[in-house]
Parts: sequence; C-alpha cells; structure tokens
Amino acid sequence: MSPRLLVMLMIGLSSLQVAAASKSAAADKRTAQKHAAEKRVGAKAPTDWLKVELVGDADDDVARLYREQLLAWYRTSGAMDERELAALPDADYFAFRPDLTSFSIDSGESAGQWTFSPPDAGRWPGAAVQVIDRSDAQNYRILARVHCDPAAASCRKLRAETAAMSPPEPSTRDDSASYDAWRGLIETEACTPAPKQMPAPRYPASLARHGDGGRVELRLLVNPCGEVRAVRLSESSGYPQLDQSAITTAWGWRIQSERQESGSIVRVPVDFVPPQFETAPAGRAERASR
Repeated sequence: MSPRLLVMLMIGLSSLQVAAASKSAAADKRTAQKHAAEKRVGAKAPTDWLKVELVGDADDDVARLYREQLLAWYRTSGAMDERELAALPDADYFAFRPDLTSFSIDSGESAGQWTFSPPDAGRWPGAAVQVIDRSDAQNYRILARVHCDPAAASCRKLRAETAAMSPPEPSTRDDSASYDAWRGLIETEACTPAPKQMPAPRYPASLARHGDGGRVELRLLVNPCGEVRAVRLSESSGYPQLDQSAITTAWGWRIQSERQESGSIVRVPVDFVPPQFETAPAGRAERASR
C-alpha cells in the first residue's frame, strides 16, 4: 500500500470515529434531558413520612363512592330545606361538582380523607386519592392510596402528584412529637408566592332566610406563602352550619401574596350578616392577624 493511500485511509477512519463520537454524545445528551424531564414530572424525592400505593379500582367503584358522599352532603349541609330534602331523588339526578371534591369517611374499608379527580368523560369521577393517617404520638406517617386505572396516562399523573403532595395534618394531639414534626414540615415547606385570595364563605340559604347570622373566628396554620394547611374553630357563631361554611372555605384561602421566612398561626374573623341588613347575603372574612 502506498504511503499516500495509507494516509487517506487513516484520515477516513478518524472521520468515522469523530462522527460516531458526536452521534453518541448527542444520544447521551438526549437521554440526560429525558431523565431530567422525568425527574421534574416525578416531583420531589421520596419522603420518610409518605407511602403511596396504587389501587386498581374500576371507575364504577370510585363513581359510586363519590355519589354516596355527595348525597350525604346534600342531606346534612343545609343547602336544601326540609321540603327539598324530602323530595331528594336518587343519585342519577346529580352530577360531579368541581367545588365538592373532598370528603372524609370515618369508618370501614373506605376510611380516610378522599379527594376525587374531575371526570375525564361523563358525569362522575373515575379516579381518587384516599389519604390515611397512620401517625402515632411519636411518628408522623401517611399512607396515600391512589384509586385509578393503572393503564391510563391520567393515573400515572395522579400518582406523581400524590407523591409530591403537601403533608396533611395528623390526628394526633397538638402537643405530640408527631404533630410537631408535621408542623415543622409545613412551616418550612417549599412554595411559590401567588396573589392573596380569600373568597367569602357561602351563607346557607336556610339560615339567611330566617335572619340567622353571627361571627366565626378561625385559627389557621399557614405555610411561608400563606396557603392554609390547618383550620381550627377558635370561636363559634352559635350555628354549626355557619361554622362549617367558614371552615370549608378557609381551606382554599391564601392569606398573603408575599413569601415569609416561615409559616405561622393566624386568626381570621368571618362575619355572616343576615340579608335584611346587607343586600348581598354572604360570609365576610376580615383581615388576618398573627
């Protein structure tokens, strides 16, 4: 082989090696980008307080449970008067309510705090998360059971969101070690500032018509961005329905728009003014105080 031909062959082999290395580097970059994206979607790293389990329930099972809870709410919330309750039809009359997605079940296999996902199609949800408090006096522990179709993309998304959930309040005593551990998580949790939002609670129609009102004072634990993580009734209005309306609404409040160094306890009075004294009957939340 002539020297010139040998040189040309070596140059060709070198070019092939450079192209292969470039192709490999590009593939490695794509893989790294994919893993980074998956890591972002998968949310935060596993925690020592949360265990997530997948339960492959049929959509009908989740829908049936939601209908049962919705009907129970209609019967006990004061949203209907006695005449309407007496004529309450079966569950097929109703449909999913985006403002009523969370229910607490106290006993049986379904015990826990349930949050139902909006339906992908039809009138009833087919997916939900059941949060079970397994904390004791010393340890803060939560089990989250995800009820959905494992083959559905929405189910995988729900599992990832559940793994990134904010720590829910335990049922242990406020002075227990497990409660202190939970409060520490809330007061230091990562969060993003957003505009302040404190919508007025719903004034139950049955009480508004009779001129029944009063003041409810709430004690709230908020995270550094002002999102409510625990609600306590500090002072009752004397009407359980008004108290519950204020408590239910407070769970969705954000009481500040800026981020603080840490979360804290705040007090918020809520006034329910009867319609004969105010043209638009509704609960009214006053300024929060720390």
